[in-house]
Amino acid sequence: MNGYTPAYELVEGKERQVVADLPQSRTAQIAAGKVISLVEKLDGQCSLSLSVYDAAVVMPQVARSAGNPRSLVHIAIRSYIFLFVNLFLQGFLLYMITTEERVMNRFSGRMHLCDFGADIHTCPGGPNCIGPSGTNYRDPGRMYSYDVWTARMFVRESLKRLFPDKEDDIMSSVDPGEYGVENRYIRYVCVFIFMMSVIDDLIVSVDMMKIIWRIPNSTASWLDYEAPDWDSKEEVKKRTGKSEIDFVKFRMAGMPVAWKVANFCLICLPKLLIWRSTAISGVSFLMETSSIEDVVVNVTALSFILSLDEMIFGLFAHKAAHHILENLDPYVAATASDGEDDTDHQSIAKLEDDRARTLFDYRLLPVRLLFTLGLATFMIFAYYFEHCERNERGGYVSKAMG
Repeated sequence: MNGYTPAYELVEGKERQVVADLPQSRTAQIAAGKVISLVEKLDGQCSLSLSVYDAAVVMPQVARSAGNPRSLVHIAIRSYIFLFVNLFLQGFLLYMITTEERVMNRFSGRMHLCDFGADIHTCPGGPNCIGPSGTNYRDPGRMYSYDVWTARMFVRESLKRLFPDKEDDIMSSVDPGEYGVENRYIRYVCVFIFMMSVIDDLIVSVDMMKIIWRIPNSTASWLDYEAPDWDSKEEVKKRTGKSEIDFVKFRMAGMPVAWKVANFCLICLPKLLIWRSTAISGVSFLMETSSIEDVVVNVTALSFILSLDEMIFGLFAHKAAHHILENLDPYVAATASDGEDDTDHQSIAKLEDDRARTLFDYRLLPVRLLFTLGLATFMIFAYYFEHCERNERGGYVSKAMG
């Protein structure tokens, strides 16, 4: 094949594998075939993470597989307690952010930021040069954050009330400026970065649902004891430094239908609702942030909400739950090949088949990157559609606060 030394020789009419005497180029081909098998295996692999959601899925099944001993039942119950604590904390934080945006800002008369002051270098004639109070920005010197702008407005209005006879002089001398966005593009970039953490959480949720859906509807055990058969157990312990717990294997086997329904209703569905609320509230929060420094800080703070489940698990979960989730074998689709049983000839054939494929196929596309970019774009357009409208100059200003 292609001038390479064959990987097999005929001995008494049968193929005998030859490995030791192969040239380095040939062994490299075998290695490449194994790597391709690894790629196929990882494409079909779903795994769980170290979070309260995953612990609430795994620990009841481990306890069931062991016959519900009290120690494991206690850990399973505690996993659900931590799950509900996490749902409360995440839901409460998102509720407060939504209240600030949709209730408190409306009562205070704060208009949506939209594109007020964007492209200020085009002022005074640009499309976004008219601020919330109706005056022209003219130059960056008249742009302030919302808090500073309201304080300056308060000072001017107070002076007018204290000295009503000097109102004309006060209006001409005291300039509160306007509030607006310092740079619109930093908001877009931070929304994309935020979407990266949101998509990562979504992928974890999808993997969890795939596992719950695909594993058999059975009571198969999630744990097994596999003592070594190549030497005595005591000798293996002495040579490798392993202990008895290292011979206990945890794997995703079967799950009764009742548990699948319970896991979907109590774990998957709330997790997806939290994800949706975080994505919507987070994008709106970032788009309403005017300062460059603040929007960079806020994108980090919002990602913290999605990591609460891992923080709670890391701090409060039993060490046994940590060990079980860390050593739980990932779920691999039945069609995925790991290449463990492939002969050298099959590995090389797999490499040749892969070389024969066209370079430009769907696997060339970075699907997750495109999906993240598309979702970020969609969320930004949704913000403008819900909160903003075009003015007579063609810029985007806030809709009337109702």
